[in-house]
Amino acid sequence: MSILIDVIALAIIAVTAIIGYKRGFVRYVIKLAGTIACVIFALIVSDMASEPIYRNIVAPRLESAISDEMKDFDITADVRKSMEQTGIKLDMTDAELKKILSDTGSIPTAFERAALDSGKSKEEAEKLRVQTDIYFSDSFGKLILNCAGFDNADELGSKLDISSAKAFDLVRAFTAKDGIAKGVEYIVKNVVDKMITTIIRYVLFLVLFILAEALLAVVFTVAGVFDHLPIIKGANKSLGLALGIVKGVLYVILAALIISALCENGAISNSDMFKEPLLFGKLFGLFYKM
Repeated sequence: MSILIDVIALAIIAVTAIIGYKRGFVRYVIKLAGTIACVIFALIVSDMASEPIYRNIVAPRLESAISDEMKDFDITADVRKSMEQTGIKLDMTDAELKKILSDTGSIPTAFERAALDSGKSKEEAEKLRVQTDIYFSDSFGKLILNCAGFDNADELGSKLDISSAKAFDLVRAFTAKDGIAKGVEYIVKNVVDKMITTIIRYVLFLVLFILAEALLAVVFTVAGVFDHLPIIKGANKSLGLALGIVKGVLYVILAALIISALCENGAISNSDMFKEPLLFGKLFGLFYKM
């Protein structure tokens, strides 16, 4: 796969180089200026439109889909089961556990306090606090994503911003009245929002960029922009070849930037496949920081 990615990158550079050679430097400078304008236009519009599209179009549908997935979710029973799977034994009733999960402060501290109130030693209560703190930092988000129907919940949970503070807010949302609705709303607005908005932004960017380039090509053709340019051979074609290579490299760099952003936000789970290629991996590594 790593070889294929490099082959595709080199093919893009080769195609733009050939086009640059055929068109010559003068014509290709005009075309490249148009391409840069299209990139700027697509970046600005996609950045402005991605959040409203997510908020007004995608989020309501996502809430409905997640609500269907989580219709049988029980915060008390599912958290108890998940904790026991990680080795945390809870000697308390469901009512006592729900009260702890509804605590307005630090939930691990609430576990410690409940353990002390039940007669546990200070050491045992401290151990439970540490265990539950680790659980809400590392495992709770994965439980929620899995119950919400997201694929690769383990990998996704490690990339999304589900801090302890967010985990506690999410728990409290699910323990509130109309808990499923409030919990799902919190997931959509505060957990997966950045990831999906990033996907929308770059999909929209690619669509706008392709449409703008196509429209620009039609405008140039109809207006006869290239019809009266002098055809100079020799240096003009050599410089066009060089400019074509530069444009191809810029395309590959842009692809590396987009893919790295999608990897960092969890939209692409397997980032290793983009690190391995000899050529593309170097460019990818400039942007990917995780």
